[in-house]
Amino acid sequence: MNTTKKPGSRALLMLVAAAAAFCILFWFVLRPGKVPSQKVLGMWKDLGVVKPNIILVTLDTTRADRLACYGYAGVKTPALDALAGRGVLFEQCASSSPLTLPSHSTIMTGMYPTYHGVRLNGNTALSEEQTTIAELLAGRGYECGAFIGAFVLDGRWGLKQGFQHYDDTFDLKKYKHLDLGGVQRPGNEITDAALAWLEGRKDKPFFAWVHFYDPHSPYQPPEPFYSEYNKSMAGLYNGEIAFMDSQIGRLESWLETNRLVKNTVFILIGDHGEGLGSHGEGTHGYFIYDYAVHVPFLVVTPFKGLKGVRISAQVRAADVLPTVMELVGAAMTADVNGRSLVPVMFNPKEADLGPAYSESMAPNLQFGWAPLRALRTTRFKFIDAPRPELYDLTRDTEEESDVQNRYPDQALAMKKELDYLVLETGRGAPAPQAANLDKETVERLAALGYIGAPIASKKAGEKGTASLADPKDKLGIFESIQRAGEMIFSEKYAPAAELLEGALGKEPKIPQALLLLATCYVELGKREDAKARLDEVLKDDPESTQALIALANILMGEGKGEDAIALCKRTLVVDSRNNQAYALIAEAYINDANPAGALPYIEKAVEIQPKLTQNRLTLAACLVGMKQYDRAEPMFRDIVRESPKFPFAHFNLGILFEEQGKWQEARGAYSEEVTLYPKEFRARFNLGKILFRFGDRPGYMDQMREVIRIAPRQAEGYLFLARGLLYENAPVDEVREMAEKGVSLAKTSDLKAFGWFLLADIYNREHLPEKMNEALQKANSYKTIK
Repeated sequence: MNTTKKPGSRALLMLVAAAAAFCILFWFVLRPGKVPSQKVLGMWKDLGVVKPNIILVTLDTTRADRLACYGYAGVKTPALDALAGRGVLFEQCASSSPLTLPSHSTIMTGMYPTYHGVRLNGNTALSEEQTTIAELLAGRGYECGAFIGAFVLDGRWGLKQGFQHYDDTFDLKKYKHLDLGGVQRPGNEITDAALAWLEGRKDKPFFAWVHFYDPHSPYQPPEPFYSEYNKSMAGLYNGEIAFMDSQIGRLESWLETNRLVKNTVFILIGDHGEGLGSHGEGTHGYFIYDYAVHVPFLVVTPFKGLKGVRISAQVRAADVLPTVMELVGAAMTADVNGRSLVPVMFNPKEADLGPAYSESMAPNLQFGWAPLRALRTTRFKFIDAPRPELYDLTRDTEEESDVQNRYPDQALAMKKELDYLVLETGRGAPAPQAANLDKETVERLAALGYIGAPIASKKAGEKGTASLADPKDKLGIFESIQRAGEMIFSEKYAPAAELLEGALGKEPKIPQALLLLATCYVELGKREDAKARLDEVLKDDPESTQALIALANILMGEGKGEDAIALCKRTLVVDSRNNQAYALIAEAYINDANPAGALPYIEKAVEIQPKLTQNRLTLAACLVGMKQYDRAEPMFRDIVRESPKFPFAHFNLGILFEEQGKWQEARGAYSEEVTLYPKEFRARFNLGKILFRFGDRPGYMDQMREVIRIAPRQAEGYLFLARGLLYENAPVDEVREMAEKGVSLAKTSDLKAFGWFLLADIYNREHLPEKMNEALQKANSYKTIK
């Protein structure tokens, strides 16, 4: 448990006193009477429950004002309605962010993004120094399982901390680029997985987190919901909510069937909402008006006094963790930004719990405009921007009329409180960490602009944003760039490039647009144009690590390792702990057959992020290259034990065994890699060579034919199939054609030498001595294959 002192209520209470002249209810002004954990334990004891179960359902992209239990008539949600009737409904809950990963990080830690550091989807992972609900409950003997509906919450982004079971299986291989929001699973699959896990845990305390992603775009509810709600785009959104409700009903039915209702706390909360055209925003992730951050929040317990209760106090998504801990009878041992809502659940008329904080950092971190931050009470909402806004939510739920002129003192006081909150809640925050991603996944995410953006804008930081563009003036440009990203995900590079060029015509220096346009140009074969766009980013911001790394990757692809190393070293001057830079330098040296040069860089990368599997794998491979087998083997074995499906783990283990002459072990490792990644030719090629050694010629030939099928631009398959055909005494014309194709594709001296030796053998069989001698001369001019 992280015991670093978090900002609590006392210092904020002092600020309230200083600002009392402004007549505003500040942060934790009046504190409701605390219900002791012992009292909650006593209530469970009366029900015969020692450790209550917890089911947390997060409702992705779900607006509070689109549920019947919040007064909306456009959708049928019988399960949620029934749960609201049996539990406590919080009418005024605010999310900390309009994005999935930052918001869930707040739900799971009780901390605002200012402390947990996850400000965007896909930018950084939740640090292991943070403490999650699952870690706290696992420490109390709970079995913890999570069931995830979208790749944006894949366990590698840090939220799996504390879970013994984290169901985040997504078929990433079918996507060329990875859109965090586009890789998802329907609610019925999530519920199936959750119920299968729960079936084995009826007699032991459990914490189950179930994440439903269905209301997220695109809106494609299954039947019968599609037919019932297919009146408009907003109607289909409602249909997704209705479908999600049916899956929530399945969870509730399982509890009833297994007589676990009296043993279980059922918590449901939205992570953020959806624009549906409000304020011009089609989806979410940009503004922090209420359609984006006012979310549903229900807590259902078996306690008699907590049925059909509606609470109007302002609450926060950050309140989930301390509330859960209080409901299982555990006092918090460290401060968090949220607070337990158990006292106000039993005393709904208690005083206001204080305001809620929300932020949208995408305009700033990705586009260079001002960030958006808000403070919300049950009546007022203040949004800090170059042109600040104040809304009276009791009279203007759509936030259409700015009332700063009517309540200037209110706006000033909330601005001061907001500035203080941002400063204090960020004190002592652990540094964010990189997600535990393999190299291919990093590259596919980076192509859509997810990886490598700065943690805080050098143009703004936490203050000094008044001179930056107001996001209200840039929505059209933002949405064009978002649509371009969707096109890139669908591999529509030419129209995406056209959209991005249009956006840059209106505002030439948007880093996100330039980065995405560079991706388009690379895919369209316009590498020089791609490099020019990245140079534009670097001209405006020479310290853009994202542009530096993107340019280094392009140069690596062109075989310009030295130039890539130079860019990575520039990156390290800006960010001395940049893992991508260290890893790329190491890769460049490894590609140049210089493992000794690579070693200090990959060791530094592992020192910075010791649990980053990709870097540990590269380090182990580097040690094999230096013949330090005793150091490498335990690393490989740890990796395949911890992450048995990690790309190239078994492949590199196979190389280790092959280097040591352990042919059976090598065959097993290569076979496992081929089973896991059948479209990856390297392991299959090496497996074929091992089969040849064992005398399995048919197996060898099958593998080489498959190598040619899946990697038709690689020389290896053609050359080694030609060798096999020679052994089979196949027609010489067929063998020569295969060998000539291989030679034409060969890039390394070893392969070229091998190919010319093959051709020399073929020419000899054809009784062509001049051609044979010419082929031998060419073969000997290259390094002989080992």
